[in-house]
Amino acid sequence: MTEQELREYVRRNPQDEDAFQYYLSIIRSRPGVLCTTDEEIEAELQKRINQQSQG
Repeated sequence: MTEQELREYVRRNPQDEDAFQYYLSIIRSRPGVLCTTDEEIEAELQKRINQQSQG
């Protein structure tokens, strides 16, 4: 599964905590990304979703 496929899966299946946590681990592994609260995580995820849909 590609990162984009995982992102789409997480968007369609928000109840899948394991998939969400795995996706977050991918995001967190990137330089310059620091999420310490649920709100920051949600904002970062939304930001990246918006960037992907525009690109």
